[in-house]
Amino acid sequence: MENFNIKGILSFKTCCVMCILISFLPNTRTLHITNIIVPPFVDVRDVVTLSCSYNIGTQKLNSVKWYKNDKEFYRYAPLMPTKQNMIFNLEGVHITTDHVCNEKFCTIHLDNLNNESTGAYRCEVSGDAPEFQLSHETSNMTVAALPQHNPKIEGIERNYYEGDFLFGNCTSDFSYPPPIMSWYINDQKADSNLLQPFQESTVDAYGFKLYQRSLEIRFRIDKRINPFITDGKVHMRCVAQIRQMPSQIRESEHIFYVSSWDELRNQKLINWKSSAHNLKITTAKSILMYILLPICYFIAGSKMLLQTIKS
Repeated sequence: MENFNIKGILSFKTCCVMCILISFLPNTRTLHITNIIVPPFVDVRDVVTLSCSYNIGTQKLNSVKWYKNDKEFYRYAPLMPTKQNMIFNLEGVHITTDHVCNEKFCTIHLDNLNNESTGAYRCEVSGDAPEFQLSHETSNMTVAALPQHNPKIEGIERNYYEGDFLFGNCTSDFSYPPPIMSWYINDQKADSNLLQPFQESTVDAYGFKLYQRSLEIRFRIDKRINPFITDGKVHMRCVAQIRQMPSQIRESEHIFYVSSWDELRNQKLINWKSSAHNLKITTAKSILMYILLPICYFIAGSKMLLQTIKS
């Protein structure tokens, strides 16, 4: 009797464990989406790929539909005798001709993006009768006009001396969203007291208002006031970053050299000594020419006089 109870308890526990494990296994008879690919951020000039993969199990595929903000713009209906691929006009959505859909995946491509292309994109897969099972997944996509070029640094010279004033300006490329501008000196972010309020200009393009920003930096080159200034080489770096897209960073670098007044005086002394030495050589040559030139003329004239007398 006890053995029977033990076996019964073990069988019950085994059955429970099996049920739990089975509950975690995917139901191959149930239609479901396995993956959806919608890029979270894209540039307005890109061609975007949207893809949806699914497992229809034992179902027949009735349709695959794509929506933007709950409005259908594409349908693949393999059971339809004609026109299995249907495209519906929707603002901001332009589908290219190379879309591919079958019983495993549906991939479409969008081009001619604009401000209206931003939205929530949903893939919806439905099975045929009698179950008419339905599965859908949604992912957001934001369209931006990203900067195409690095910011431009102007006004910074190549050589400075202690006590000089540096005036530098950095201008970003046009973009939307507007860029966040920063200056770095020897990899240290410049304090706000060195910066002027940024200037901004706009232009309309691709359905966006694109922003261009300029940020000016001013400071005196003095190691006592600005500890980041050292003798020798100094790195200036300007960074333009899209806050909503941390990976979208554009930057430019400028290198200048700082010399002390002692070095300037030493260089002037070297130049003066070199000039004085050259002047001595030049003076000696001139004196020698003044002495030799009359002698040469006298000798030449004497020869001509003798030849005249002989003739």
